[in-house]
Amino acid sequence: MSAQPASRHRHGFDAGLFPLVEAIVGARARRDVLASSVTTLAIGGAIRALVTVDTAEELGKVVSLLARMDQDVRALGNGSNLLIADEGLDGWVLRLGASFRSVTWLAEDGTVEVGGAASLMSFARKVSDEGWSGLEFAAGIPASIGGAAFMNAGAHGSEIGQRVVRVYGVLADGTHGVWEHDVLPWSYRSSGLSPGMTVTSVVFRLIRGERSEISRLCSEHLAERRARQPLALPSAGSVFKNPRPDLPAGRVLEAAGLKGQRVGGAQISELHANWIVNPEKRATAGDVRQLIELCRTRVRQHSGIELEPELKVWP
Repeated sequence: MSAQPASRHRHGFDAGLFPLVEAIVGARARRDVLASSVTTLAIGGAIRALVTVDTAEELGKVVSLLARMDQDVRALGNGSNLLIADEGLDGWVLRLGASFRSVTWLAEDGTVEVGGAASLMSFARKVSDEGWSGLEFAAGIPASIGGAAFMNAGAHGSEIGQRVVRVYGVLADGTHGVWEHDVLPWSYRSSGLSPGMTVTSVVFRLIRGERSEISRLCSEHLAERRARQPLALPSAGSVFKNPRPDLPAGRVLEAAGLKGQRVGGAQISELHANWIVNPEKRATAGDVRQLIELCRTRVRQHSGIELEPELKVWP
């Protein structure tokens, strides 16, 4: 769950721009990186250029350069919630470096700024262990802070947007921006942030609570995830959005008899029908696409429900 939406599709990849990007980021610009090595599904062909930036200034310079040259630019987080084509991606993919994993406490009232590349799961566990409440639901969600904020990740009846004070980021033209919580139209699996922007950091406000109770909730949520979801297998998490708050997609898929269904090396999990897994690491993106369409068709025939994918597909 950390890939953020791409900027508008432009003219693909101009290899002649690579030296200009290298001049900004040095050896952190890499060619022909297999998508299977940077996504949790372990699927996908070569990404023509994968560029890691270490500062917001670098990010702005690279994005501005590529935007002026009408290039196809996308942002990659943890590589969860993402499927990249077997043919690879003929474009530029940007990723935030280690400096974007910082955690800075801004006030004693629980206001904290977290870098966009930080792990939501690790941060949620750390603050919960320290007696801060508000992110217990995030235990076990394999997303970056930036990706989670962009898509308003949630579980157990809570969403990350409920704790966001403001978001910092770089737009698709390279300009920097700040968005206060109240100006964003938060909704189910959406923050309303502009397509093509990259979240560089997020400010949260947490609440002091009883450490033992917070720890209990975290442990319960994580135990439930481990019992119901195939966390040990390559996957991209939930494939479809819930049709309604009271109707999980997994229940609809299970009712249509789809648990365990296979296409090639891809399989609908026996534990959770809304997860597609790659158990032997031999599935192709084509296998996953066919399985997604099979699910949508079967559910449509069985219950008349039109499932909407939560999984992002590039291209």
